[in-house]
Amino acid sequence: MINENKGIQSVERAMLILEAIAASGGQIRLVDLATQSGLHKSTLHGLLNTLAAMGYISRRGTHYALGLRLRDIAQPLNDADALLREAFCPALHALAARCGETCFLAVPCGTREYLYMDAVEGNGTLRIASPRGRREGLTTSAIGKIFLAYDEDLQRSLRRAGLLPADLGSELMAIADTGYALDLEEAEPGLNCVALPLRMQGRVVAALGVAAPAARLPKAELRKLAVQSMRDMFDMLKL
Repeated sequence: MINENKGIQSVERAMLILEAIAASGGQIRLVDLATQSGLHKSTLHGLLNTLAAMGYISRRGTHYALGLRLRDIAQPLNDADALLREAFCPALHALAARCGETCFLAVPCGTREYLYMDAVEGNGTLRIASPRGRREGLTTSAIGKIFLAYDEDLQRSLRRAGLLPADLGSELMAIADTGYALDLEEAEPGLNCVALPLRMQGRVVAALGVAAPAARLPKAELRKLAVQSMRDMFDMLKL
């Protein structure tokens, strides 16, 4: 179990610097990085010097850029992503063809978020834009509930940090029992979602999600879609 109350501030700051540089397209001016991070100049310079010396960033005039060492340590993740996409993109496209709505492939990302790996946009007149590469919170969406429902250690970590709503516990038990999760306008007004777990060798490693305007995909239709998809796509969802 991860204890969120025992974070190391310097590590958190270093990771935030890397994320800020990545969010700016791979390089950022020092003055902008200082503004975004809110760090004292001496602290920021110390972190930048350490990251640069280790090859995780490089200095280019007045800018700092992501370093090549990140590519090396990220390669195993790239390989794992490719494996997941190869394994579950058939299910993603099959689900999109079945419902005609925007469908997502997502994976857990830390103890508070998940990451959208891929998406297929729906063909309705009201379309949900692809969120590919975006991160979302675990406790306010159908996909996030899937990851929580099948990971008791993750539940305990969030509960210990006071980040797991008390009324969510019983819902997570029901999700683990039924095999799917719903989001009825919780994450966004007017938007309903349903999510299904994706397993490899019995372990939940990813999730499929469907999102549509609530008027077009009400609760009864969400449940029907989930049950039929789990039955008809069983071999695609469990590898």
